[in-house]
Amino acid sequence: MKCYCRETDSSFDLCVEGVESARLEEVILHMTWVKADGMFLMEFSQNAFSNQREKNMISENFSRLGQAVFESPIKGFDWEKPLETLAQAFNSNGIEWYVVGSAGDALRGVGVKPFDIDVVIHTKDYFRAKELCYQKFPYAVIAPFTEGEKVCPLRFFGRLFMFGAMIDVAADEIWNRETRQKKFGGFASPVSGYEKTSWNGNELYLESLPLRYQIEIARGREGRVRAFEEYMDGRGIPYK
Repeated sequence: MKCYCRETDSSFDLCVEGVESARLEEVILHMTWVKADGMFLMEFSQNAFSNQREKNMISENFSRLGQAVFESPIKGFDWEKPLETLAQAFNSNGIEWYVVGSAGDALRGVGVKPFDIDVVIHTKDYFRAKELCYQKFPYAVIAPFTEGEKVCPLRFFGRLFMFGAMIDVAADEIWNRETRQKKFGGFASPVSGYEKTSWNGNELYLESLPLRYQIEIARGREGRVRAFEEYMDGRGIPYK
């Protein structure tokens, strides 16, 4: 597999060639690459970058780490170390952030295997989080922290790869805590929003348990639904 970056007059592309495994192709597509002309592309506009140094950093990191990024969900990874590293960095700098998706489920104790780590930054803190990641984890940035790029439906998006885990860092007004506490998609309060928890000495916000359960039901993920029900059964939490 060959991972590299290329530039055109209008775009900066993350490219993947020579993928021989159907499972790897599935993972790459799940990570929002687009298949075209026998290769996989993730395309950013030139406006996504503030300077050439940022391009060079991402090009070097993606070329070096690309294959490991795609193999990570297949081989499995230790989600605790990268999540604790982010928690210490964000919390010590006063950044409001939330753990969403399967990593939050695993942190809570639900028996699921995360595909990656998804975190959401409050929009007021997104650019401070970007600068912090660029300064503290320059070796780990594998996609630019951007606004309004088509690679993600949310307003802000960036990617890290730390300690064997891919980390999506996103932000959007609809995911801010004060907004999401009221309503998220079709799930109105009290199943919407975030719950505050303490983990390894760090205070974190996780998506609420009822919300996560309803999302997995809506997505038809039977294995994860069973994992949630086993978790709730073991703690006497009603779900029917």
